[in-house]
Amino acid sequence: MSATAVAFSHDGTSIYAGYATHIGRFDVHREGPPVELTQTTPSRRSRDGLKGIVSCLATNNTHIASATLSGQLALHTPDTQIACVWRVPVEYGGTGVTHLRWAPNNIHVWAASRQSEFIVAWDIRDLRAPCAVVRRPGRTMQRMQFAFDASGRHLAVGQMDGRIEFHDLNALDCDQSNALVQDDPNSVQAHGDLVAGVSSHPYYPLLATASGQRRFCDPNPAPNCLRVWSDNAAPGEMTRLNQFMADCMSVGALRGFKHFSVYIRSREEIVLRVLKDPDNTPRSDLVPVCSSAIYDRMDRVHASDETKHVISNARNRMERPFDVSDASLEADTEGINFLIAGYQRYRCPYVWLRTDHTSLVQLRPDEALDCDAPVELNTVNCWRNYDIRPWDVIVEIVCYALDPWPENPFALDYAYFEKLTVEERVVATGAMLEFLRRAYLRRYFCSEILLEDIKRLQHQHFHCLNALREYQQSTVFRETVSNI
Repeated sequence: MSATAVAFSHDGTSIYAGYATHIGRFDVHREGPPVELTQTTPSRRSRDGLKGIVSCLATNNTHIASATLSGQLALHTPDTQIACVWRVPVEYGGTGVTHLRWAPNNIHVWAASRQSEFIVAWDIRDLRAPCAVVRRPGRTMQRMQFAFDASGRHLAVGQMDGRIEFHDLNALDCDQSNALVQDDPNSVQAHGDLVAGVSSHPYYPLLATASGQRRFCDPNPAPNCLRVWSDNAAPGEMTRLNQFMADCMSVGALRGFKHFSVYIRSREEIVLRVLKDPDNTPRSDLVPVCSSAIYDRMDRVHASDETKHVISNARNRMERPFDVSDASLEADTEGINFLIAGYQRYRCPYVWLRTDHTSLVQLRPDEALDCDAPVELNTVNCWRNYDIRPWDVIVEIVCYALDPWPENPFALDYAYFEKLTVEERVVATGAMLEFLRRAYLRRYFCSEILLEDIKRLQHQHFHCLNALREYQQSTVFRETVSNI
């Protein structure tokens, strides 16, 4: 049997495939048959389950959505089990769903059917009726796609006459059942024939479109072509800026770097504190918190001596919050503080220096010191034209602030991880490994050293994970859970 629809999982570790009566999951790390294969219906004659050939699949971080040529849709769990099934309402016509997409909010799932005049959306929290409908003439058996921009505000829809319409979904009342978009959408004449394919870039203001359809006895058919459209207007820049600040928030949640620390100040600001002398500067104070059941019942855990040693040496402590107010930053003598901000009104990230202006800012003899002027950084200046991430900016800032700059700006303070509890250490090392993987893929001058840190931290992560798993399999853990 051959697959009729395929889609990657949200994390990229699995491939889902749809068949006539099954949905399978393949593991990308090994070849061969699917690791999971689930029937969509008990039998061909049964009325239960998902009926019809699976025509399209769409995934998000929690569910897999599928649709069939019989007009049914279903939500599946990551292991391909069917969670619920529903059908496109009769009033919206169609002879089978041919395109399916999740909105960027991961709550609304949109579907388009062949021979239908509408694109219909459902809120997965209430599937009794559609939450939104967009009118799109589509009286054809051809697959006609649509796409969202990364912000989820605009919906790009291909038309049969070669136009692309852009609907503003902010005009949509998704709390009202069957809310129809009544706006006058902007449109552009993109092709000379039916627009069958529409796809948007997840970060950049780029839109790819493809045209063409099968024609019989047409002496002058319109040429089939693929076009890429660029929109440098504000919405695209705002989408990239939002993604940049989202990455900043993820970096701000990490701890354990040797040369710097990152603190979240607001949803538009993070503080980067570069340590002048990391070897002799005391780290943030650690204050005790309540202990967990692992440490209270360590003598009763039936585990190996190595596991007991790992768990017993962990200290149940947490980091005291760092004061990121302007007065505290200016009074800091052990660190050089930078403010990385992505204000919406500027439509571009900027970096400000909050301490050590006289030693780091080079002025001409006739130039006065302006403490509120942004720092001139190559990564910030190139942000509009290149794929610049927060870790690119951090590397340049650390090398700008320290003389000489370190061999590895992302060097780790392993003593910090050793002070964490086993549970916290598993989470902290796992999050740090994901960040180091992203940094390693950027191919900095310190890539080889980064790879060694990744190997060492990976060993520590799985060592603690095995110790935690061994405890969870003990009778003490079961007794603790049963008493909760």
